[in-house]
Amino acid sequence: MGKDSIQSYLNALGRQLWLRGLSDADTLAEIEGHLLESAERGLRNGLSREDAERRALERFGSVRVISSAFEKERIGPLQKKLLAVGVISGLFIAYVDSRPTWDDTGITAGVILLVCGILALAGCQRPWLLALAVGGWIPLFGLLVTHNYGSILALIIAFIGAYAGWAFRLGIRRVLHTA
Repeated sequence: MGKDSIQSYLNALGRQLWLRGLSDADTLAEIEGHLLESAERGLRNGLSREDAERRALERFGSVRVISSAFEKERIGPLQKKLLAVGVISGLFIAYVDSRPTWDDTGITAGVILLVCGILALAGCQRPWLLALAVGGWIPLFGLLVTHNYGSILALIIAFIGAYAGWAFRLGIRRVLHTA
């Protein structure tokens, strides 16, 4: 009873939660139980199977709304902490890079790449924001103080690191999800 449309809804919800790093078999099983129970109530109230399923899904909410609610509930504190670490790391890297005795751009670029990659791998959901938090300080200083337009490359390195870490995390999740 109620398995077809409810199952397709659960598959879509599972994909959305997986993309957001929130996929959990227990959560999906609990949601399935609630939806089947709601559809069962509709059947007892005289609705057809299709109408009972449709009404249960409508009452529960769209995949987009539910996945957004899960993300807000579960990811908020972690995201704030990762972003704070990114800002502090970026400020420290920019401070070291701004010292007159520091002239090793390769190490600076490598550290930016590594910090962004690690923080994205740790669970940062918005790689673009992470890249700005870590890598935006050097270009800001470079453009405002020294008028060095080449410093924008630090931001590009930050984006590469953040998106590489994010893609690697999604790849790991995909391998673990299919295993």
